[in-house]
Amino acid sequence: MFESDVVAAEAAISDLATAFDRLGSCDLGGIGADEAAGLMARLERQVRRGQATQVAVMEVAERSGAHLVDGHFSVTLMMRHHGQLSGPEASQRATVMGMLRDLQQLRGVYGDGLLGTDQVRRLARVWANPRVREYMGVCETAFITAAAELEYVDFDLFCRQWESRVDADGPERSQRRWRRREVKLVQDFNGFWDLRSRMMSLDGAELHEILARMVDAERLADIEVAKAEHGDNWRLHLPRTTAQLRYDALMELVRRGAGAEPGSSEAQVVTNLMIDEATFEESLALLVGAEPGPIDALAALDPNRFARTSDGIFVNPAEIVARALVDHVRRVVTNSAGVVINMSRKHTLFTGSTRDAAMFQALRCYWKACWIPASKCQIDHLTPRRKEGLTNPGNGAPACGHHNRIKEQGFHAWRDPAGQWHIARPDGTPVPDHLAHWPRPQPDVEDGSPEAEAA
Repeated sequence: MFESDVVAAEAAISDLATAFDRLGSCDLGGIGADEAAGLMARLERQVRRGQATQVAVMEVAERSGAHLVDGHFSVTLMMRHHGQLSGPEASQRATVMGMLRDLQQLRGVYGDGLLGTDQVRRLARVWANPRVREYMGVCETAFITAAAELEYVDFDLFCRQWESRVDADGPERSQRRWRRREVKLVQDFNGFWDLRSRMMSLDGAELHEILARMVDAERLADIEVAKAEHGDNWRLHLPRTTAQLRYDALMELVRRGAGAEPGSSEAQVVTNLMIDEATFEESLALLVGAEPGPIDALAALDPNRFARTSDGIFVNPAEIVARALVDHVRRVVTNSAGVVINMSRKHTLFTGSTRDAAMFQALRCYWKACWIPASKCQIDHLTPRRKEGLTNPGNGAPACGHHNRIKEQGFHAWRDPAGQWHIARPDGTPVPDHLAHWPRPQPDVEDGSPEAEAA
């Protein structure tokens, strides 16, 4: 970088400071919902461009050897020092820097601010797996599209499932993890205990769901007591935080287990495991000793290939195959069209197949931007029964308690023939989705390339 370029960069940073000062002095009182959403999106895009530039400056410093002048072992340590960053933050930026060297299309789109930093960092964690790194280039366009169009929670699941299918060491790694499973308690010098564990993905998903249900029950009990004692101000008088509720729920679970009959393992909470037929059969073949076929990274992008709970928590497919028929796990196998073709009969809290079918239509509350998992939702009639709405899967979907109630205040929700959700405000205008204020990224793709064929 020449001296004139350094001066220009300093001037540009000064202009940024001035722009932020002007933005901070704007009086936005009375701003409408659409205007606020637009400002959020446009400001977010510029912040992303700044974060991409931070990574680019790190790369320039590394290439020039600037970090060596003051004896820094790496540019990561230099960035940590001068940026006053935590170690994990500096390491994340360094991993992103390495990935963007390999994935130039992703680099360009991120530099334009069209991909979120969280999504880019999620991809960097995939890239950090040396067994799948070489396959990311052929899927780069699909990764960019998914990162731009999916909400983060769905994109995270997309990345987990792609990495699991492409990682040739997946089944063997699952078996090694099973052999290395452990839980231990470590006491510190103050007498407090740390609970540490190495858990399988399926066991973790089960424990997560059981604890979540117990926490919900404990929270409702706290709310009832607070309402009885403090009326409308009950929210200010809840006796326990969520973290404390999780601790108490875990201890209650342990005590219940200690008092149970030996050999009894019947659970009151069901974990529904969702897997497509092709993944089930492929994983079963690998578990019984079949030779794995060649890795097809593009085929691994197929959205109809999945292994997860009904709330969207990723589970290693090998674990689903190995344990789908035991205890309180219910197996749900779908075909390529997403239709349930096989369901094991296990104890469940659901009250019927109609409710199940409606629940399995979505991972979370169908309302835009709501990430409440389906297992914590009610089954909502899209067309209310008072308007002759039918009680069938086509007119039902999971909705959290809040959105189930406010829909009765004039909102209208429906699903189009392509399965996309739409919600109208009481005045008839649409509730915008998360892409409403974002242009679609257009990565450069050469005709005849694998990316072009995939697109």
